Amino acid sequence: MQNISLEIKKSSKASAFTLIVAFVCVALVGLALVPLLPVKLNPSRTLPGFTVRFSMPGTSARVVEMTATSKLEAMLARVKGIRGIYSTSGNGWGSISVNLDKHVDVAVARFEASTIIRQTWPELPDGVSYPYIQMQSPGQNNQGPFMAFTINAPAIPILIQQYAEEHIKTRLAQLPGIYKINLGGATPMEWRLEYDSEQLHTLGISTDDIRQAVRLHYQKEFLGTYDMEQGSSGRQWIRLALVPEYNNRDFDAERIQVKMKDGKIIGLNELVKVSRVEEQPQSYYRINGLNSIYLSVVAEETANQLALSKEVKAYMDDIRLLLPAGYEIHTSYDATEFIQEELGKIYLRTGVTVAILLLFVLLITFSPKYLFLIVTSLAVNVAIAVIFYYAFGLEMQLYSLAGITVSLNLVIDNTIVMSDHYLRRGNRKAFMSVLAATLTTMGALVIIFFLDEKIRLNLQDFAAVVIINLGVSLLVALFFVPSLIDKTGLKRRKKFSLSDAKWKSGNIRFFMWIRSKMRRFPVYFSRFYSWLIRILCRWRVAVCILLLLAFGLPVFLLPEKMKGEDKWAEFYNKTLGTSTYKEKVKPVVDKALGGALRLFVQKVYEGSYFTRNEEVVLHANANLPNGSTLEQMNTLIKRMETYLSEFKEIKQFQTSVESARRASIHIYFTKEHQKSGFPYTLKANMINKALQLGGGDWSIYGLQDQGFSNNVRESAGSFRVKMYGYNYDELYDRAEQLKEKFLSHRRIKEVTIGSDFSWWKDDYMEFYFSLDKLRMAEENIGAGRLFSAIRPIYGRNMEIGSVTTEEGTEKIKLSSRQSEERDVWAMQYYPFSAGGKEYKLSELATVEKGQMPQEVAKENQQYRLCLQYEYIGSSEQGHKLLKKDLEEFNEILPMGYTAKSEDNNWSWGGKDNKQYRLLLIVIAIIFFITSILFNSLKQPLAIIFVIPVSYIGVFLTFYWFKLNFDQGGFASFVLLCGITVNASIYILNEYNSIRQRYPRLSPLRAYVKAWNTKVIPIFLTVVSTILGFIPFMIGAEKEGFWFPLAAGTIGGLVMSVIGVFIFLPVLTLKKKWFTRSKAVL
Repeated sequence: MQNISLEIKKSSKASAFTLIVAFVCVALVGLALVPLLPVKLNPSRTLPGFTVRFSMPGTSARVVEMTATSKLEAMLARVKGIRGIYSTSGNGWGSISVNLDKHVDVAVARFEASTIIRQTWPELPDGVSYPYIQMQSPGQNNQGPFMAFTINAPAIPILIQQYAEEHIKTRLAQLPGIYKINLGGATPMEWRLEYDSEQLHTLGISTDDIRQAVRLHYQKEFLGTYDMEQGSSGRQWIRLALVPEYNNRDFDAERIQVKMKDGKIIGLNELVKVSRVEEQPQSYYRINGLNSIYLSVVAEETANQLALSKEVKAYMDDIRLLLPAGYEIHTSYDATEFIQEELGKIYLRTGVTVAILLLFVLLITFSPKYLFLIVTSLAVNVAIAVIFYYAFGLEMQLYSLAGITVSLNLVIDNTIVMSDHYLRRGNRKAFMSVLAATLTTMGALVIIFFLDEKIRLNLQDFAAVVIINLGVSLLVALFFVPSLIDKTGLKRRKKFSLSDAKWKSGNIRFFMWIRSKMRRFPVYFSRFYSWLIRILCRWRVAVCILLLLAFGLPVFLLPEKMKGEDKWAEFYNKTLGTSTYKEKVKPVVDKALGGALRLFVQKVYEGSYFTRNEEVVLHANANLPNGSTLEQMNTLIKRMETYLSEFKEIKQFQTSVESARRASIHIYFTKEHQKSGFPYTLKANMINKALQLGGGDWSIYGLQDQGFSNNVRESAGSFRVKMYGYNYDELYDRAEQLKEKFLSHRRIKEVTIGSDFSWWKDDYMEFYFSLDKLRMAEENIGAGRLFSAIRPIYGRNMEIGSVTTEEGTEKIKLSSRQSEERDVWAMQYYPFSAGGKEYKLSELATVEKGQMPQEVAKENQQYRLCLQYEYIGSSEQGHKLLKKDLEEFNEILPMGYTAKSEDNNWSWGGKDNKQYRLLLIVIAIIFFITSILFNSLKQPLAIIFVIPVSYIGVFLTFYWFKLNFDQGGFASFVLLCGITVNASIYILNEYNSIRQRYPRLSPLRAYVKAWNTKVIPIFLTVVSTILGFIPFMIGAEKEGFWFPLAAGTIGGLVMSVIGVFIFLPVLTLKKKWFTRSKAVL
């Protein structure tokens, strides 16, 4: 027998060595894959949808919609899996947003959309930029450049951009991992042709004749192919094409012939004045007040941005050595700096977490071998998990890296529980309880995949990392930990490390007495705990009521009055709706029955902490009123730039003049002055400077303090109506009718019509023609004919073609000299010719100025208009009046047109609280897992009812410490569902095991014995988890998501210990068991 036992021990040691080597080898594979993991700033996953954008400079919103947006929208509606399509056309631009079903392959949809755009592109009018597709991303724009550079030089921008295109972009494009390089900032040259509309009218030449002549002169047309004989080389296919007669790279108006109405030919140079100038800029972008060309680098989705940024910087350093005199390259944006900073934080948190946990284990065990066991198992666990990160394509971004830190606590818990049981019993039977506890935590994290798309895409990597680490920890706990214990010879530490000889040598009776009491402490505690359980079970109903009141009943959420005319509403209003109850009884009842839930709902602020994720930046925005020009805005912003250029403490300021009405300046400071008082001083000085400059509205903000704004705007109105229809003109007429209906009420003074709702009134105004339809009918003149007669006189920047030069493609634009000379009065009273007669515009139409929609919006290919107004009086009465008006108005609307009210109220009580229902899924998962483990339906209920006790800890933590509750707080609810049940699972699993081994042992003694057996590992796991979350609370700022997550989890864990100690035996043990034992006694 001895020989057999020796052989078994040898074989077990051999198998243990094999398992250790196998785990170490797999861990080495994981370490080798670490450099291949993509490291990014934010998740690159996209929402199921995309947006197509394009520009059409110098074109009104209506023209953009009719000629470009509608065509693209109709074609994109063919993409499979569309849930909704929305388009907006503005002055000079257009965008189409497509929402897809969540089951659609986004990559396939994007390819299909790009194919449609390529097919539709030739049908779009001249002047439309090639549409580009932008995938929808959660939060920040993750498809944007991760690095951006600016190139400054004393040359004109177009020459700077040409140099960058030839010498910089081509070299950077060779780097692997770069998706694309964007280069822009320069204004290209164009050919401007100015004509005299009166001269053209005299000669009988229209602007279309000039357009046709230019098109024919530069026309290139493919005619086909021809099979011809090539002598000895045989027959060959030749391509035939029609090309211009003069193959020069310049625009020569003298060679372009235009046909007059009498059939004669005249040179274009005799009709127009030709000049080659820069295109009129649509925007400006400068750094430190200098003309800048910006170069941005976009990385591939699978690229490691940290490694790629080093390569890009090395290339740019080499390029700087070859630059001509006066050329400079500056790094304007580098996302990897923030990645490095956040990685530093996470590394620090991870290091502090591991150090705290290991120090805690060392202080508890005083065993270097046990500490070695924890460190080795943790390292092997993380290294093996890397293989799964790589296999499942997970990205190492901020959320996933934080998930690794959070999971370290849970991984160590499994190691502690398994090692403690193996040292006590020498078997792996504790694995079932470890498996169940781990599955409950993994199941709790599964609900993240059921959250809203935007939240889910950010947090699913966090959940995936934690689930993978926990899954690997099961294998480590089952195989690696017992094998390492066997090979290291680790044994369970005795309760008292001091030997009897040492105590006898002291010969001190006091210490001998303390020693004896400490040895007897478990006995005393068991007696006390048994007595306490008997008392609690005897008063089970009172204890449950106490728990219910501590958690709280939502009586404080009862409405003041109930709407309706049924008996229940009448009874409610006569009892709970009376003023006596609300003033005298309700405050007392709410406090008595509301519990911790009332404190949490009424006193805790639902808002996230502001986290500064970037360096100190001061922002200044300037706004000009409607009718301003881009040059006026540029002049105003240059004055502020001149003022800022005086300060050496400023590292860089970036200016962006986006349009004639909006511009912004972003100011960055040197490192030594970021945390000094200079930014605040500069902010105060800039406010004074803005008030001195005047001419527009300024807003200056940043530095996490109160901002400044001298913009005074009036509210657009809280009553909102949406109208839909399939003809824009008809829809606008109907909107005007509804507007007049609203204005017929004395309490409504003003109604605005726009393409979308706005919080503030806009001063955007347009001149429009109010046509005299009767007079025009008498003269047989249509609206299109009237417009065709006026357009040549006031035409400006009409694009009629393009010419290819050595510097690239240059546009040819046609403008009327009269458009610069005549104003609105001249438009109305100067005669023009239409149909062989002379008219004045004032005879056929009236030119009026008023508010018009700046944009044309469509939803699912229906035009949309939005009406807003304010009702002077009771809001309830205003809504009743609105409902009545809409019912009457919808009855007279033709088929295909609708008008409905839009409620602008927003609250947490609506759809935003649906996520809390997902906690029921977690509870269901826990119930099924524990039911399978315990083979019982009653014990899982006891475990589940301990969860609300931990929630009391969350409520009180946020209330006592006045913390903000955000998504991190909700995540703590989810995490606590999985963590707090672990202790209950360990105890009840041990309790069931004891009952099976000792069937005659009383349930009370069996439960106390199970508690004494598992109290140490439970204590270690709870304390280690609490200590692991402490690093998330360290720092100068309370970071959003992570700080509430840590605070809520710690508070819930502390309270869960009380729940397990007091309420678990009450919910598990039956009262009749104690009455029987008492009768026997």
